[in-house]
Amino acid sequence: MKRRQLLFCALPIPAASLAQGQVGSQARRIYTVGVEDYENFLPYSEWKNGVYRGLGRDILDAFASTRGIEFRYVVLPLKRRDAMFVRGDLDFIFPDNPNWVTTLKGNLRIAYAPMMEFIDGVLVRPQDLGKGVARIKVLGIPNGFTPYPYQQLINSGQMRIEESVQYDRLYEKLQRGRVDGAYLNTRIAEYYFAHAQGEIGEAPVFDPDMPHASGHWYLSSYKHPAEVVAMREFMRDQAAQIEALKQRWKWR
Repeated sequence: MKRRQLLFCALPIPAASLAQGQVGSQARRIYTVGVEDYENFLPYSEWKNGVYRGLGRDILDAFASTRGIEFRYVVLPLKRRDAMFVRGDLDFIFPDNPNWVTTLKGNLRIAYAPMMEFIDGVLVRPQDLGKGVARIKVLGIPNGFTPYPYQQLINSGQMRIEESVQYDRLYEKLQRGRVDGAYLNTRIAEYYFAHAQGEIGEAPVFDPDMPHASGHWYLSSYKHPAEVVAMREFMRDQAAQIEALKQRWKWR
C-alpha cells in the first residue's frame, strides 16, 4: 500500500473554527488534532480504509462531548505532523510526550495531558530471548520512530536501523531474520498477534532485559492549554468511563 501524505481532513480548518451546528445556545468549537497514519497500531489507534479509530480516539471523543467541542482528526506521517504542530497548523497532537522531538519543539510552552501508558522496547524471536544487546546489529523500527535508548550505539556505528512503513512488514522482517530485533510499542505487538488472521508465524517476544522506554501517550497543545487542563481533570474524574473504554479495546 502506498504511503499517503495528507490522508484525512485534507482541507485546512482554521484553529478553533465555529461549526454550523449548535450545542445548546453556543456555537460548537472545532479543533484540529494531528494524529499518526499507522496501520496495525491498535489498541491505541489505527488508520485503515479511510477510518481513524482506536482507544485514543474513543477517549478524545468522550472528552470532547463533555466540553461541547468537536475534534477533527488530521491523519499525517509522523514527522510531517510534528512539523505542522510546531508551525501552528494544528491545534493539538496525539500522541505526544514531553521527551519526544524536544529540539524541534524548542521553547514552545506546551501543555500535556497523559492518556495511555506505553512501553517501547525490543522484540526478538523467541529463540533469541535473553541473548543481550550485543547481537542486535540491525534494529528494525516503524517509520518515524526514534529508538532513544539505542542512540549511542547507532551514533557509534555499532548498530544500524532499518525503517518500515507498515507494522506487519516490520514483524515479517523480524520473523525472517532480516532485522535482529524490532523496537516498538510492546502492547501494540501483543494486540496484533492476538488478533491476527491467517498464517502469521511465531509471535516475537519482548525482551525486558534490554534497554527500553516507558511513559504515557499525551494529548498536547500550546494554543489551548485550558482544554489540556480539562483533559487532565477528565482522565482523573471519569476513571470508570475510561476503564470501560479500555475493556472494549481489550487493554491489558
